[in-house]
Amino acid sequence: MLSILHPSVMRKVHELSIGLLPITIKGDSIPKLIVKTSKEAILTAKVRQGFLIYLIPYEIPGVRSLAFLAAFFDDERHPYTSGGALIKELRAKEFSLLFQAPIVDVHFFDELGREMLAYRTTFHSTKRHKDMLRGAIVPSIEGLNQSLILDRITEWFRFSSQADDASAIKVTFTESLMPDDIIYFDMRPDAHDYHGSPGFSSAPLERSEPGPFQEKEIVALLQRTFKSKEIYLAPLRVNDKEEVVDVLVVTARSVILIQAKDNQNLESTLNKTIEKKRNATKKSLKGGLGQVKGAIGYLKRTVPFVFLIDGKEIEVDLTGKRIYALLILRELFDDDYDEYTPPMLELYKATGVACIPLSYTELHQYTRFIEGDEHFYDAFNKVFSHGLETGMFPRLRVHPPGTKL
Repeated sequence: MLSILHPSVMRKVHELSIGLLPITIKGDSIPKLIVKTSKEAILTAKVRQGFLIYLIPYEIPGVRSLAFLAAFFDDERHPYTSGGALIKELRAKEFSLLFQAPIVDVHFFDELGREMLAYRTTFHSTKRHKDMLRGAIVPSIEGLNQSLILDRITEWFRFSSQADDASAIKVTFTESLMPDDIIYFDMRPDAHDYHGSPGFSSAPLERSEPGPFQEKEIVALLQRTFKSKEIYLAPLRVNDKEEVVDVLVVTARSVILIQAKDNQNLESTLNKTIEKKRNATKKSLKGGLGQVKGAIGYLKRTVPFVFLIDGKEIEVDLTGKRIYALLILRELFDDDYDEYTPPMLELYKATGVACIPLSYTELHQYTRFIEGDEHFYDAFNKVFSHGLETGMFPRLRVHPPGTKL
């Protein structure tokens, strides 16, 4: 395991938001590739025993260069993807050499920086790939519109064909470098000092009962943006001891109701058709909205707002606090936002509480770069206001500070 044998690498892993990162280990001739992505993409790589890397020429004003995209095919039409561009300051030279290497050790990390899988792999690159990489003019990051490059990558992939699949770099797993059924147990006190904490958490890759794992992982993400004392896991109603919501955040200015909906992370799940996955997301969204509506009703009926944590009553004065809600789902599909948005706007009209959907990975991106209640609310409100005006929520890209958009 890279994270155990070379713990200094972990700083780079945590700095990486989502994506690919080449790493060189002194004294080791085999290049290393870190892939930081969702548990679903990692399981897909495990089951398929490989993935594809596309080299994508792009052009934006003043720049003509090369990008890359890794694709993990749970479904032929809708794979999990992660990529970027060759940029001088972002290890362009290392990426170029790695993509041409015949043997690469690939290490998979989830959004929280836990190494879940590692394989020695064969990179099947061709003369065409080598010519593209050697001939690429690599831009500097200074003044570079990275958001526009991502648009070009997305557009290229949307119209890609089976011929593009056939001409991609094929990555084939040849040898496992760590146990593929590892379970992480985290007992760090500072990671579990939120309200309602059991004092530990665990994280397997494959999950038949996803809920309890995801809720604690959502808390871990929220702890980047909010203080632990502001976060409550599974608060209960006083009257019937049922959950108010999965996670509650109470700050000096806000109350955030968070309902989580995850699916099993199993081979049988990823092998479902795209239609079944889309329908499962819509069903989860409908069920989650019903739970959010119930939580809003309880909050408004209970004055002052009181709930139970660890058998103790907690009273919250809602005076002057804004109330909003998040629905966190396993995955969301861009083409279905016209169906996701209307029921959430109906909830807002009925209750006065704004709610938006986020995938778990989007929540990771939000909390990775947004610190504090005000900035988090600003991002939330940008999405909700756009949906209120146009009838369809956008998917907000959250970039590192200083990124040119």
